[in-house]
This record gives sequence, C-alpha cells and structure tokens, in this order.
Amino acid sequence: MRSRLALLAVTAAACRVYPDAPPDAVPPDAAPLFDASDGIGCTVTTPRLVDPEVFVGPTGLEDRLVALIDSAQHSLALQMYLFDDAVLRDHLVEAHDRGVSVRVLMDPQEHANAAIKSMFLAHGLDARDTPAVYTYSHAKYLVIDSAEAVVMSMNFNVGAMTSERNYGFVDRDPDDVADVARIFFMDWALAGDTGPRPANLACTRLVVSPDNSMSRILDFIKSAQRSLDVEAMYLNQTGVRIAIVQAAQRGVAVRVILETPNDQAGNDAAAAYFASVGIPSKYATDAQFFLHAKLLLADGVAFIGSENYSDTSLTANREVGALIFEPTAAAITQAQFEADWAVTIPAQ
Repeated sequence: MRSRLALLAVTAAACRVYPDAPPDAVPPDAAPLFDASDGIGCTVTTPRLVDPEVFVGPTGLEDRLVALIDSAQHSLALQMYLFDDAVLRDHLVEAHDRGVSVRVLMDPQEHANAAIKSMFLAHGLDARDTPAVYTYSHAKYLVIDSAEAVVMSMNFNVGAMTSERNYGFVDRDPDDVADVARIFFMDWALAGDTGPRPANLACTRLVVSPDNSMSRILDFIKSAQRSLDVEAMYLNQTGVRIAIVQAAQRGVAVRVILETPNDQAGNDAAAAYFASVGIPSKYATDAQFFLHAKLLLADGVAFIGSENYSDTSLTANREVGALIFEPTAAAITQAQFEADWAVTIPAQ
C-alpha cells in the first residue's frame, strides 16, 4: 500500500517541471524533459521521424548489444530486470573507463543483479536498485547518448544471448527517445535521494506500465481486422484472453504460440481455452528455443516490449514497449513469427 501511495504522489505531481534534470537526459531539440505539451506522438501510431530497427534474439544478439554499448560517446542509461551476462557487464565498464556517463537501474528482487551491481560500484559506475513503488521493475531498455533508445523483451542474461526467442528495436525518433529518458530519470530519482522527477507521459507513443499498458494492449488487439498473431511466454490476463477470442469471433485469423506448459504452468489451460473457440495454438519447447517474447502482430503492425500478459505486468510493474507500424521493421517480426510457427508443436 505504501508503494502504491508513493507512486500516486509522484503521478499527481507530474505537471511540475524540474529544471535540474541531468543535461544528457534528452536530445537538445526534444521537448522539455517533463513537459509533453507540444502534442507530438500522442497516439501509438503517430508517424515517427525515423523508422526503428527491429532485431530478434538469440542469433547475433550479444554482438549487436555490444556494438550498441560500444557506440556510446557521452552517456548510457540502462534499466534491466535481470543482468548476469559478463560480456555486456564488461563492455559497460569499458564505456565508463573511456569517459561515458553510465547509469544502471536493476531490480533487487533478481538475486543475480547484486553481484553485477557490486562490481559496477567498485569500478565507479552509478548503479541503483529500482524503486519499490512497482511490484517488479521488469523493463529492459537502454538510452544511448540521448539519441537512441533500445527497447527489448530480452534481459541481459546468458540465456537471452544463447537460447531464448526475444524481440527488440532501436528507436531514434526524438520524441520516443525523450520519453524513454523521462521514464529512466523518474525511476532513477525515485531510487535515489534527489526528490521526485515525474515523467509526464500524457502525450507518448510508448506502451508503459503502470501508466497505459492495459488499455493500449487491449485496444491494439481489438483493432485487428484481418490477422492477429501472438508469440508470448504466457497469457494469464483475462481481458487479453477475451480480446483474442473476440477477435477470432469477428473473423480475424488468430494464431498463438506459447512456451511449453512444462516451463509455464497455465499455458495448457490457455491453449485449451483458445482451442474451444477454434483458435490454433502451438508450444515452443527446448528443441526450438525458450519462448521469452511478448510479441503481438495485428494486421502487419507489431507490439514489442517487456510487458507480459498478466495483471501485475500490465498494471503494477515498470514496463516499456511500443508499436512498430513501419512496414519494413514490422515485416521482420512477421517473418520470424512465420518461421517459429513452422517449427513449434501443436498444443492440441
């Protein structure tokens, strides 16, 4: 209860502007850090100035993330739910050693993070536990030089680099980057002793928990007219399940891939529920990959982010994602879904 009240207090103060925000928080030509009054990007599909780049894990993932970290010239701001990959750890330390300002937020409830945090602090990096106002700080994103935001479903764990299916994107649109930076510095302040720096997300493309994920995910599913593909670790949230079924009932072609029930108890019930209304479901097993993704595809538009399909994730966690509606970028996710559909096994 105390955590919820604290979060409400911060949200209620969101109209305030804090001029002492770190100077590298946003690009110089972006909207003020805590003021989205320009009205740009207020819907999930407001056109971006720059198309995002989509990537898929695990193939080549570690090399891609290393290259992104190594590209930083001035600042890196990372929020990560789980971090145990030594290669990425070492490249962040190297970035700090060459003069990059590195800030890292990690959820203390993941025990592996403690060792990484201790090493960062020992090397002079700024590292903090995420604030307790969220049930879990489950977001996975990186802001580079206030010019790029990397938003992902993958953690910085060894499994993500070797055996997990995940999706991410590099976003260079100034408004999106500024919004991800707002989120980071709000949580950075909450995790420290500098006072609240509320992130005004009244005007954003992003899908963010606990702010708007539930409504935007449901609206996205309900928008499907021709096709709806789901590739997710699990589907526990009742409203999301119902929206998927309703899509099928209005004639949308729906397909669902879930992680095997051997790893995610409850997926057998979800698959049975979908089968009862004629929705085909498949399972990913260790023979293919561990399914850690949270992908939705509706009529060629993709949702990529950290949000799982549970009440906690959509309403009480810190999560970050976005719709990828640019055709070339979204097509990468559709092609990967088709490949995964071909190799996963029928649930029924």
